[in-house]
Amino acid sequence: MHDYGYVIAASWLILITVWVIGALTAKRDASNRSKNLASLLLLFLLGLLIYALTRNLPGDAFVLERAFFNLGLVVSWVGALLTVIGVAFAIWGRYDLGRNWGIYPKKDHELVMTGAYAYVRHPIYAGAMLALFGSALTGSIVAVALFIISIVFCLRRVDEEERAMLALFPGKYPTYQARTKKFIPFAW
Repeated sequence: MHDYGYVIAASWLILITVWVIGALTAKRDASNRSKNLASLLLLFLLGLLIYALTRNLPGDAFVLERAFFNLGLVVSWVGALLTVIGVAFAIWGRYDLGRNWGIYPKKDHELVMTGAYAYVRHPIYAGAMLALFGSALTGSIVAVALFIISIVFCLRRVDEEERAMLALFPGKYPTYQARTKKFIPFAW
């Protein structure tokens, strides 16, 4: 694996670690769903990533490095930088949500409009898509496929979340929507 690959892998490992810790500290869902299954899934993903990164790096990493294209070392390092920035932005958004973070609305859910949420309504998705775009710039078949899948998933998921937020905060959310963009500040 090239050095930029280690930067990218470490970035994703940090993000998953933050997600696991965050899942354990989030408020309970308003519908009283259990956090246990989601927490176990996140722990499993973290364990799988750690296993993949420590097993036989030179041999096993080749599968992750199989490429659709190769735009060169400079573009790959730009991709690594975008991955770091995207992960950092997603973590910032996750931090701003605090205990309100999760797939479903929480008990006593609060509308967060500060920090990363002052710039975009969905900084976690925006950061994740930027990080996946950066990872995909390396040309990795896996990263390109995950980037494409993430776009479809995020766009679908954001529509569901927007409807839920409008139902939870019918007075505040439309005003918030009008002044902030979904993913890219001042653009989209």
